[in-house]
Amino acid sequence: MFKFLILVALVPAVMLQNADNVNYDNWDVIPFRPCAGARPPPATLRIENCPQMPCELRRGSSGMMVMDYTSLTDATELRPVVTATALGITAPYELPANIAAACNWLVGARCPTSVGEDLTWHLTMPITAIYPLVSVTIEVDLQDQSGQTQGCFVVDTRVVAN
Repeated sequence: MFKFLILVALVPAVMLQNADNVNYDNWDVIPFRPCAGARPPPATLRIENCPQMPCELRRGSSGMMVMDYTSLTDATELRPVVTATALGITAPYELPANIAAACNWLVGARCPTSVGEDLTWHLTMPITAIYPLVSVTIEVDLQDQSGQTQGCFVVDTRVVAN
C-alpha cells in the first residue's frame, strides 16, 4: 500500500516536468551565429551558466538553453535538428525522444502554434560522462512538421570535466 501511495504522489510530479517549470530569467542572453542558408535566426538565445562563448558544458550534466522566436508557419509539430562538429567531424546529435518532442518544451504554450506567434522554446542537451574534453560547435535548427525552420543558431562550446 505504501508503494502505491508513493507512486500516486510521484506520477503527477513527473508529468508536470516541462518547460513551464524552467526559470531562465537570470540566464545570460548569448550572442550566436546564424545558420548557413536562409534559415531564420531566433530573436534571442539564453544559455544557463554561460556568460560568454565558448559555453562550458560539464560532462555528466545537461546543457540548457531557451530561444525566443516568432513562428513562421502554423506548426502542429516541432522537432530540433542538432548537429555537433568536433575535431573537424560533423555528426547528428541525437536527443532522447521526450526532448525531441519540442512541442512539449514550449514555455507557456503548446502546439499547434500560429504564424506570427511569439514563442519561447526550451532545450536540454544531455552531456554524458564519456564525452571527450574538446571544443564543439553546435547547430540547433528547430523545424516544424514540414521541415520549415522556425529558428536556427550556432554556438561554440567546450566540454569540460565535472
